Amino acid sequence: MADDKLRSELIKKYQWAGKIRFISFSLLFIFLILMKLCGGYSYFTFTFVSLIFVEAVLNQPYAFFIKKVNIYRFQFYQMIVDIIVISWMLYLMGGLEAPIVSIVYCAVILWAGVVSGEAAVLFAVFSSSIFFSSVIILEHFGALPAISYFNYKIPAAQMLTLLFGNVAFMFAFGYFSAHSSGVIKFLERKRQEDSLRYMHKLLAAGYLVGGTAHDILNYLATIKGNIQMLSISEGQSGEQRAMLKSIIDSESRCANLVYRLARFSKEPEKEFAPTDINKAIEDAFELTWPLVRYSKMAVEKVLKPKIPLIPGDRNEIQEVFVTLILNSLDAVSGKPKGGTLTVKTEYLEDKELVEIIFTDTGIGIGHDELKQIGAPFFSTKGPEKGAGLGLATAYSIVERHNGRIDVKSKPGEGATFIIQLPLKEKYA
Repeated sequence: MADDKLRSELIKKYQWAGKIRFISFSLLFIFLILMKLCGGYSYFTFTFVSLIFVEAVLNQPYAFFIKKVNIYRFQFYQMIVDIIVISWMLYLMGGLEAPIVSIVYCAVILWAGVVSGEAAVLFAVFSSSIFFSSVIILEHFGALPAISYFNYKIPAAQMLTLLFGNVAFMFAFGYFSAHSSGVIKFLERKRQEDSLRYMHKLLAAGYLVGGTAHDILNYLATIKGNIQMLSISEGQSGEQRAMLKSIIDSESRCANLVYRLARFSKEPEKEFAPTDINKAIEDAFELTWPLVRYSKMAVEKVLKPKIPLIPGDRNEIQEVFVTLILNSLDAVSGKPKGGTLTVKTEYLEDKELVEIIFTDTGIGIGHDELKQIGAPFFSTKGPEKGAGLGLATAYSIVERHNGRIDVKSKPGEGATFIIQLPLKEKYA
């Protein structure tokens, strides 16, 4: 499972690399056209443009085969192709006459550190140094046809000085990249360890709550029964009856809280059935309409028609939507002029996902609070508004449906909750 997750993250990085690569080399192509139009010296040859095209589209076909190959070995193949193309471009631009191109090697070295690790960095540094040195030396001593845009040949001593300087910079940059890779991996490992430790605490709390909830509810039922007997007995003043009623109300709230804790800590059996997301949203608004109707929150629904049904527990999914509606209601009520809650649904056909987006224009969520969203017992509303289990339960439900919730927010600018649910049920 961990290996699959790392592989998935690596594939995502390569997909982003494809977009960055395409944009970068497209800009280089435009730059060369401008150079030619300005009448300056130009590298605008068929071979050079072909190399730019190769680099620009190198990542584009990855989506068709990257999941079928050994991604860890594949990255070395890509690095060597990049280094060969960069060296060829360097040669066509006059070698040391275009020293800026040598910096492109550093992009490969940096990428090796960010994506892979020290072994990949070492491979990138040595490969870059060998190809760079070979092009410069072979061209200088005539083994390769010299390409020069100036009527000046660099002396051998000057050539060697520039060569060693560039190679030394590559090794220094490689050290920086390898060290950065180690730091990134250390921070990532620490984050995973903290997350694992946190999950162990949650599991321990779940076992504790699950083991004691039944007994607590029994004790509360006994207390409630005795108080009810006292409340119907004669000889009590109005003040005493009010106090007894307050005790009964407090007992009901306490029992409800314990029940929710027990439900949260227990892993329920999946009872999934084809579920209409748009219908679940409409039902959630129908349940909360008595509160929303007289509030300062306007509602806009942009529900995409004919969205495929998803496998899920309709009641649980509806509970998630109710929680998000009530959260938005509280956030919008915190602003003098109120605000708007916009709910959108989308079908992401390429990813086989249904996406639900709740966006409000409420008070927003602070950066520190954003990190704790979804944690049990965390709430920004104060104890009178609940125990902080609403979003924790929502996150738990979405996770059971093999989905995910992402949150974006800035204080004073509202919040956006993005829920993604798969069309196919996954089995462990």
